[in-house]
Amino acid sequence: MRKTLISLLLIASLGMCCISFSGCNKEEEAFPSLAFEPAATTATPSSEEELQAEGLHELTVALPLTDDTVELLMKLYYAKNNGLFPMDMTGADISLEYLNAINTPIVVNSITSATSGETEQILGELNEEGMMPDVFLASDIDSLISSNTIISLDQYLSDDSVNASQVYLGTLESLREGGEHYGLPFYTTVELLTGSREYLPESGVPSFNISEEELITYLRSIPAYNSDGTVNITRFYNAESLIPYLDEEYASTLISDGLSSDTDSMGADPRVSRACGMWLMNSGEFETWSNYYPNGLYFTMLPSEHVYATVYPVCVSSSCADPDFASDFISFICFDRDAQMLLRRLEPLRGFFPPVSYDGVWNELSDDEDWGPQAMLYEQFMSSADYSVAVN
Repeated sequence: MRKTLISLLLIASLGMCCISFSGCNKEEEAFPSLAFEPAATTATPSSEEELQAEGLHELTVALPLTDDTVELLMKLYYAKNNGLFPMDMTGADISLEYLNAINTPIVVNSITSATSGETEQILGELNEEGMMPDVFLASDIDSLISSNTIISLDQYLSDDSVNASQVYLGTLESLREGGEHYGLPFYTTVELLTGSREYLPESGVPSFNISEEELITYLRSIPAYNSDGTVNITRFYNAESLIPYLDEEYASTLISDGLSSDTDSMGADPRVSRACGMWLMNSGEFETWSNYYPNGLYFTMLPSEHVYATVYPVCVSSSCADPDFASDFISFICFDRDAQMLLRRLEPLRGFFPPVSYDGVWNELSDDEDWGPQAMLYEQFMSSADYSVAVN
């Protein structure tokens, strides 16, 4: 998707900025964060009679989350909009029993999607089965725009605003097409280097922020064979994968120096045969490779001036019967601090980064025993990352 400058008014003199899909107020003041009615700590869930008087919403959601998580996010959304959210609580510590006890006039149907999102083909199959979701994590948003599968969100989000100092603006910029937004950032992944601890050189794990020269030196220090001398190690898998992020000359150097190969000594993928020292990995593959390598992995950033990140958007289907409600809900789950904290509390989502910079949200990531240290190191780079939208 061709990137264009996002149409936001940045108020530099105040050190704050605002987002509004219909434009900012004429007065030079920052928009507030997502606003809800003041919460009352003594409030109780609605009765069945009250629910009937309020009417009913129904929404089908396709996200890479469990049914229980989607249900709790919807209850949190309802609670914060109706004065049922305790003022001394956050999404990180609110009682799940309390949320579950809230009756809402909302029926939410949940479809668990892939972490990479739904493709046009999968959505077509769901539609044929009468299961077309109203909102969903999307893969290849360009094709979904071209086929009119999703709608522009601007007209439905014109009254919503968030504190842009807490949102990574590059994620929104990547989701603009023809001056309009067709999705909101649900999470992002980054490109990084990973290596097998089985073949650590004597120098140990490299610095997380490594230079190009240091990387080559490090690759040379990875043992060429395993400890019993029977397996020939591919020091780096597929140097050409680095070309979009470094340059062709650098990749050629790795190949000509015998530091990289696409196959192991038996002609197989060295990552799969576990005969690989290091390779380029998308952080969204963290679970896959971590589970496959029993001796563990280590990670380091690409030796680049930029962090390269991929945005996975959540979109509203053109067949949605209530796009205003659907758009408001996805804005809530993407940008509300408590919604993001609750989401991270309930789902590990290792390797997937939040679209907001609230400390409480990132604290949920840092608590992860396996991924926490890497996540916190990336926090400082996300505001200036080079963002692109996910494709098939």
